[in-house]
Amino acid sequence: MTRLPSCIVAALLVLAVLQIMFPLRHAAPVMAGLLICFLMATALRLSWHTKVLCGGLATVAVLLASTFEQWPALFEGITKATIYPAFLSTIVLLRAAADQRPEITAARKMFSALDPTARDSGIVIGTHLLASILQVGVFAILAPILGRDASIEERRQVFTVAIRGMATVPFWSPFVVGMAVGSQYIPSVPLWQIMALGILLSALSIMISILAFDRNPGINSLAHALGSLAPIALPIFLAALVVVGTTVATGLSTLQALIISLPIPCLFAIWQSPAGNVGRAILQTATGIGRIGPETSILVCATMLVAVFEAALPSMGLVDWLKALAPPSAVIIFAVILTMNIAGLLGIHPIVSGTFVLVIFTSFQTGLSDLVLLQSMLVGWGLCSMISIGSLSIATGATMFQIPPTALVMRANIAYVFVTSAIVGAILSGLNELL
Repeated sequence: MTRLPSCIVAALLVLAVLQIMFPLRHAAPVMAGLLICFLMATALRLSWHTKVLCGGLATVAVLLASTFEQWPALFEGITKATIYPAFLSTIVLLRAAADQRPEITAARKMFSALDPTARDSGIVIGTHLLASILQVGVFAILAPILGRDASIEERRQVFTVAIRGMATVPFWSPFVVGMAVGSQYIPSVPLWQIMALGILLSALSIMISILAFDRNPGINSLAHALGSLAPIALPIFLAALVVVGTTVATGLSTLQALIISLPIPCLFAIWQSPAGNVGRAILQTATGIGRIGPETSILVCATMLVAVFEAALPSMGLVDWLKALAPPSAVIIFAVILTMNIAGLLGIHPIVSGTFVLVIFTSFQTGLSDLVLLQSMLVGWGLCSMISIGSLSIATGATMFQIPPTALVMRANIAYVFVTSAIVGAILSGLNELL
């Protein structure tokens, strides 16, 4: 039984690759059926929080479908979500490759060597770079460095700083779920554009953290951190450039390009590594893809709900009300970001709030460029994840640092989220006026 989920995901991955390269007429219903089988096979092993979240999403989807007679949209949502297991499988392989690279060893040494009295800038930047590949797996590197004798307050402080670095990764990284979801709803934005803008905004956000929220801000500690982390940055950006190059050369979506282009470079990076073991990485990936049940379940239920919501939207009157209201572009930008921030404080997963704002504001002419709308959602996605007990970042951090999740939603980070939202929102508003 434990091998069944891995086998189903492997089949979904193969079919997704074939569907991308050679579109198959009858592949969609087969993939949807396999996805339903995977969800059933992993349902019992989901955490109580994931079961509650997925149960709530599915219930609301069914109620909407019943109220507005949009039953076909339920299956359409499941079909649309069939690409996510292939995406998550590729990310699992990417993490397996990163585990065997010497840059990860260098990162451990860098974190260990940081001066405890002036390490915030190094943690923010290092977590940002590593989280673009490892995502929440970066906590597995950071938490053990503190040692078993570290006080709860020290662990809270390190997590508080680390999650600021992680929260800005969705602004630009093609390897996170936020980008995958966003590119599904606004496929017209070239990946290189969203990455270029996202990198600039994430750099600004990191500077806000270092200059205004670090316990011991200073240019010297920042310069030392940048010098130590330079070797780590190169392979991360090379991996991102592979995906960007594929989208430019082939016209594929971000999701499709990542699935097609990343596995071979990952295997090559493992083979080229001094202590690399391709067989071990493949085994690690095969085991890991059977454990993507929580992420897949949330994505499928959220996509199903949004598909029904999108189909029922014309009958709700919401779009007509927004059209009559005619909000200025700047108001929409702040509405997207702040709605997601507030939803995060209420424990709502960014998958839900992010997809809802995209569906609503792509349903009529808003005066926003697609680039600015997508970037606004990614900013909201990243920032809300650091203050929501419903986010995977908080849940994983609580486990790795052995602190209750409610103790990790810190006032300092809430202040950081809303200050950064205000500054980034103003920049996006100005940019939209130029485009």
